[in-house]
Amino acid sequence: MISEYTNESWSIRTSKDELLNFIIFTGCMYNLIDNENFNESNTPWPTNLSNLVFDDLHIEKLKLQWKLWFNGVIEERCNNINHNRMSILVSEIYNVNNFLELEYIELRECCKKSYPYFIEWWDMQAGGKSAISYYEIMGENRFCDYIDELECELNRKVKGFNLYIDIVYTGVPDVLDVNDEYIVITPNGYMYLTKDWWMRKLAKLA
Repeated sequence: MISEYTNESWSIRTSKDELLNFIIFTGCMYNLIDNENFNESNTPWPTNLSNLVFDDLHIEKLKLQWKLWFNGVIEERCNNINHNRMSILVSEIYNVNNFLELEYIELRECCKKSYPYFIEWWDMQAGGKSAISYYEIMGENRFCDYIDELECELNRKVKGFNLYIDIVYTGVPDVLDVNDEYIVITPNGYMYLTKDWWMRKLAKLA
């Protein structure tokens, strides 16, 4: 699902993308994500599943495969970003029974095991999708206020721009500033990045 804040000249779209969140859920479940991507308020999913499936796994190989997978999806979204390619379902890309479309053979087995846990959590009433929606609603009015303030500072209307924001539950630093028009952000970053940060970001586009 996509939320959009827009007027005639600019558009800011936020997306709680199922695919990106599944990639990160799998990374958390198997401890494949670098510790530097977490902090006290941005923690891995509290799962006890990983310890049950660690036996005989080549963790370093899986970590590399996971990183290539995540970076590849980010690059694809960055290169082809538009509102029709946001909020992608996992089942639109992969056969969730075997994940044969995924290039990395070892990682397929992880995905086969993690997907049922992920989709159960993602779709439950108080699950991931609902949690991210809550943060979207809490922060929805500020972008218009920031643009109004920026236009006052510039003494002109902002030029036309699009900003695309993928919100993921965890697994990246509070904000992954990919380029001027595309960022990946956690709820913590979405809610608590300072007004100055957002104003600097929008000023690059204005």
